[in-house]
Amino acid sequence: MKLVEQGFKTLSMLRTAATTCRQNNGIKILFAISCLRSRAIATSTTQFGPALLQSCLVNRPPPILKNSITRNMSTSPNTDAYDNLADATSVRVAALELSKHESGAKIDRLYSQTKTLQNLSLEDRLQLVNEIMERLPSLGKGQWVEYDLAVAKLAPGVPPNTFMDSGSSSPDKSRAVLPSHVKKSGALNRMITGFLISTALRSIKKHLEYQIAIGKAGSEKVRIRPPPLLRKVRNENIGGRDMKIHGPIEAFPLFHKFEVWACADASESNNAIDGDEDGDDGDNGITVVLGAGNQSLITFWDAIEILFTPPYRPVLLKHHPLRSHLFPVFSELFAPLIERGFVHQVVDDGIPETTAILRNPKVKHVKMTGGLAGALQIEKNLAESRPHLSKKEIEDMFTTELGCVTPWIFAPGHYTKWELRNAAKHIAISKKYYAGCNCVNAQAVILPSGWKQKDEFKDILLEIFGKTTTDPLYYPGSVEKVRAIVSHYGGAESDRVRQIPGPNVDRVLDEDDADFEQPYIIDCGTFGEDDYDNHALLNEAFGPLLAIVELPAGNYGDSRYLLDHAVPFVNNKDNIFGSLSCSLIYPKKQKTDIVIREATGALNYGCVAHNTWSAYAYFSMGHGGLWGGSKFEPNGQSGRGLCGNLLHIENVEKMVVYSRSLAFPIPVQKDFLPPSFLLNSATAVFLAKSSWHFIGNALKPVFRPFTSCKK
Repeated sequence: MKLVEQGFKTLSMLRTAATTCRQNNGIKILFAISCLRSRAIATSTTQFGPALLQSCLVNRPPPILKNSITRNMSTSPNTDAYDNLADATSVRVAALELSKHESGAKIDRLYSQTKTLQNLSLEDRLQLVNEIMERLPSLGKGQWVEYDLAVAKLAPGVPPNTFMDSGSSSPDKSRAVLPSHVKKSGALNRMITGFLISTALRSIKKHLEYQIAIGKAGSEKVRIRPPPLLRKVRNENIGGRDMKIHGPIEAFPLFHKFEVWACADASESNNAIDGDEDGDDGDNGITVVLGAGNQSLITFWDAIEILFTPPYRPVLLKHHPLRSHLFPVFSELFAPLIERGFVHQVVDDGIPETTAILRNPKVKHVKMTGGLAGALQIEKNLAESRPHLSKKEIEDMFTTELGCVTPWIFAPGHYTKWELRNAAKHIAISKKYYAGCNCVNAQAVILPSGWKQKDEFKDILLEIFGKTTTDPLYYPGSVEKVRAIVSHYGGAESDRVRQIPGPNVDRVLDEDDADFEQPYIIDCGTFGEDDYDNHALLNEAFGPLLAIVELPAGNYGDSRYLLDHAVPFVNNKDNIFGSLSCSLIYPKKQKTDIVIREATGALNYGCVAHNTWSAYAYFSMGHGGLWGGSKFEPNGQSGRGLCGNLLHIENVEKMVVYSRSLAFPIPVQKDFLPPSFLLNSATAVFLAKSSWHFIGNALKPVFRPFTSCKK
C-alpha cells in the first residue's frame, strides 16, 4: 500500500505540473518539470522511480509506471483507485501534448554536454563504463523479454506502445502458461542480449585500461596486454591487395572464429564512416539513434557505439514504435549517462515529431537501422533542412544499417550427407526464426548448375523446411511484401512457386493461425536463359521467402567457379539487392583452398560467413567486430558506414566469420533449445559483477525451483 500511496502522490504532482504548464509561460514550465524531477528522485527507491525520473523529460511515461500502479490497485479495496488511474491517463495526454513542443529543449540539453563528453579523460570514460557494468544485472530482470515475445506474437499481451488504445500494456500472464519452447525463446533472447552487451562493455573497458597504461608507462614496458583483436595482426596479400588481418579470435560460445579485414594501404580507404563527420564548423553536435524494430539488441549496440567511439557524441534515442518497452531498461542500465546529460530518450510520436527532431541544426549525425525506403526519406529531410551541405556531407552524417537479399553461395565439390543437411538446417533456421524478419535471413541460394549434388541438396532442403517449426509473421508490412513477390511469379499455384507446409510453433493465443505464413520457395531459373526471372533477388522480402538461382557453370573440379562466376554475379547489384552479409558454403576438403580465400576478399559484402549463418557474426561485435554494408557498393542499398568497431581499427572493410566446418554441430537449433534454467544460469553468469557474483548468479536459477517448492 505504501507503493500505491507514493504512486498517487506522484500522479498528483504530475497533474499539478500539467496544469502549471497549460497556464504559465516557458520559464514556469521548466520549473514544473524540475519539480517533477525532484519528486521522481524522492521516489527512486520504488520500482518505478528511476523510470519516472526520465518520463518527466520525454514523450511518454514508461509502461512500468502504469503496470505497477495497476497491479497494486487490483488487490486494493479502494474503490477510487481507478478514478486516480483515469486522472493519470488525462495527465499523460496533457504531458504528451506539451512534449511535442519540447523536442528542441531536449536536444538543447544534450547539446550543452557535447564538449563535456568529447573532452572526458580516459579515466573518466573508464569510470562511466564501470558504472554501467554495475547495472548489467538489470538486463536479467524486468518484463522486456516478455514484451519482445508479445511483439513477435509468440505470447499473449499487447505491445506497450498501444496501451492507450487497448487498455493494456503488459504481457497477459493470466490467460495461460507459456509453452516450454516460447519460454526457451525468451530465455535465449535475454541470454544473447546480456552476453553481447556485457562483452562489448568489457572490451571497451580493457581497451581503455590499455590506453591508460600506455599513457602512464611512457618508455617503460606496458604490463597490460591489448585486446586480442589488436594483438593478433598480420599482413596478407589477397587477390593482389595488401590487407591487414586482425584475428582470428574465438567467438565464444559458438565455437566460431572471426577476423576483421582492413586495408593496409590507407590511401585506398574510402570508408563512409571516416568522412567529414565533424562538419564544416568543427562542431560534432549530437546523434539521433533511431531504434530498430525487429531486434531489441541493436538499439543497445547503437547507443554504446556512439557514446564510446570517436567522435563521442551525446545520444537522443528514439525508440521504435514496436520497442518502446525498452524505455525503462535503458533508464536503469544507462542511468550514469542519463544523469550526466549524455543520453536522452523519446518514444515514437509520428513522422512530424521525428522530422522536427531530424531537422534540428544541433543534430549532426543520425544512426538508423531499418529499410532503404525509410533511409532515403530521412536523407531527403536532412538535405532539405541543410541546403548548405553537399550530398557527400549529408551521406557522411547518416550511418545506416539496412536490408539485404542475403545470398548463400555454394561452391561445387563433393559434400557428405551430413554437410548437406547442416547447410539446409542453417538456411531453414535463418528463414523461420521470427519468420525471417531479419536483415540476415537467407533469401537467395546460389547453386552451380553443373554441381552433381544439386538435386540431392534441393530435396534435403525441402525436407528440412517441412520439419522446422514456423514462427508468426509479426512484422508490419512483411506479409504484403512476401505475397507481392509470390504474385509476380504467378501466385502460389505457379510452377515456379512452392509453399512448404510445416508445423507452426506452439503458442498460447486466442487468435487463429492467420498470422502464420508458411515459407515460399521461388525458382528463379538459370542465369542467362530466356525464362530467368530475378525479381525475388532484387526485392527484400523480410519474411518467409527463399529464392533459388542457378549459375551456368560449376562442374565438379571447376576451381574457378567462385571467382569467375559466383562472386561477379552477387557483386553486381543489377543481379541481387544489398551487400550486408553473405554465406560461403564449401565442403571441408576445400577449407584451405586459396580460391576460398580469394573469393572471400573479392566478395563486396560487409560480412562473409564461412559455412555458417552470418547472424552469428553479432557474437564477435562485442570483441571489436563490425557490421554494415560493403563500402564498395556505391548505391548504399544496405546502408552507409559501419557499425561496431569498438577498438577503433583503421581502414576496416569487412568481417569474416568461420565455423569449425560445415559438418560441425549447429550452435543454435531452433527446435532443440537448452532448458530455460540453463539459459537463465548462463545469463546470470554473463551479467555478473565479480567472480563471487559469477558463482552465485550461476547457481540461483538452478536452485530456484527447489526454493519455490519450499515456499
